[in-house]
Amino acid sequence: MTSRTASTRAHARFTAARFIGAAVVAGALITGSLLASSTATAAPAPGVPAVTAGLDYVALGDSYSAGLGLTPLTGLPTPECGQSSVNFPHQIATAYGLNLTDVSCSGAETGDVTVNSQYGNIAPQIAALSADTDVVTLTIGGNDLGFTDIVQSCLAASADGPLLFENTLPNCATAYTAQGDLLAAKIAGPVSTSLAETYAAVAAAAPNAKVFVVGYPSIFPATVPAEGCFTAIGSAANTFPFTTIDAPYLHSVEVKLDAAIQNAAATAGFTYVPSFASSFGHNACVTDGSAYVNGVRLAGESLDPGTLHPNTLGATFLTDSVSAALDAAFPAVVAPTLPTPPVASGPTAVTPKPVLANTGLDGGLLAGGLALAVLLLSGGVLMAVARRKAA
Repeated sequence: MTSRTASTRAHARFTAARFIGAAVVAGALITGSLLASSTATAAPAPGVPAVTAGLDYVALGDSYSAGLGLTPLTGLPTPECGQSSVNFPHQIATAYGLNLTDVSCSGAETGDVTVNSQYGNIAPQIAALSADTDVVTLTIGGNDLGFTDIVQSCLAASADGPLLFENTLPNCATAYTAQGDLLAAKIAGPVSTSLAETYAAVAAAAPNAKVFVVGYPSIFPATVPAEGCFTAIGSAANTFPFTTIDAPYLHSVEVKLDAAIQNAAATAGFTYVPSFASSFGHNACVTDGSAYVNGVRLAGESLDPGTLHPNTLGATFLTDSVSAALDAAFPAVVAPTLPTPPVASGPTAVTPKPVLANTGLDGGLLAGGLALAVLLLSGGVLMAVARRKAA
């Protein structure tokens, strides 16, 4: 009898120990879940989409990406680049929580993106790309066409000409089309070829990135308004010293360049961000304060760097244009809405249970806590039963 009683007591203790051990294991698992939850990555800043927060973003391109003429300046990748901290890449990075590497630089041509050391002291922009790059934006092609030289050659003394620097010519359209349209031929030939090669190089250097090619906003009107828009250079802070012939001609050049950029982007499988057609009513001819680009400006006896470049309103416009493309490429994940079960009416209606206040624990953790309580209670009951039997 004594040996059986001792055996019974030992068995009871063993059984209780098993249940207590199970409860401890369950408790450890739940505690681990709580700790894991408490050390999870912090939520994005208010207003930042969770789907883009923390992605690596590289901004490539010329002065239209760099924000030439806007202040303050970043001094990167070298002060000569005129890169602004309020350009559209910086605004996009802030709004979407992106890790920005901005290597955009004023004056860049396609070769400066792929192989050249611009200003002799910075690496080709493509060196900033890698397999870890998630987002790329790029504006390029205007300097391959010779944007600055074209603008200077077309500056005029009056709405009817002559040109300031070629005063034997009434307008520059005559010069560029005397033997065929030289600018159209350049766009269709070397510019388009360079764009295709550059986009291919970007795709190879950032194989996992979503690439957004941003078009140039409208600078010249398709049609000069009846009241005209010529203003002599130096007569105001922003002027429009182009003849009534050259303004629509230069607009037609913009149309061709935009089409070439769009076609090359499509061929490369990149997303083209339209900003040309959507800015027609905000060109440099507009004088009501709604222009997206500056007019011709002087800095001493030279052209101001911000001449015919996006102003503050234009930088916001480009930011909005790129934002629309990003929203389409990175749609926010929306949780499905579960149908609410109908509540019965009449005398048998049951008052719905009140919703628990949010304590920071999800349903899984609450369920785990309840399970732990049940296991501990079960272990205690069984231990008590075992003691009674053993007594």
